Amino acid sequence: MQSTTQKEELATQSTETAQRFVTLKDKLSSEEYNFEHFRTKHLLTDAQLTIEKRGIQPGEMAPDFELARVGGGTLRLSELRAKPVALHFGSFT
Repeated sequence: MQSTTQKEELATQSTETAQRFVTLKDKLSSEEYNFEHFRTKHLLTDAQLTIEKRGIQPGEMAPDFELARVGGGTLRLSELRAKPVALHFGSFT
């Protein structure tokens, strides 16, 4: 079980990461970056930004978000805190 101090630290990290995400200068709109319009240039841009160590770094808390479940309902990333989670966005298809 997590102590109160650990929970507070996770909440602080989550808030700081969310604030960094909101203030990003180079965000793409969902119209520019989605599965229907995904292009090689998006993959290359993501690779370049990763090389430059921009964005969320490995081990940092990801901003909370919500996704639709296939069988109905939604899932929030925050529901998975304290569990191993691998996030993969994008597709080569």
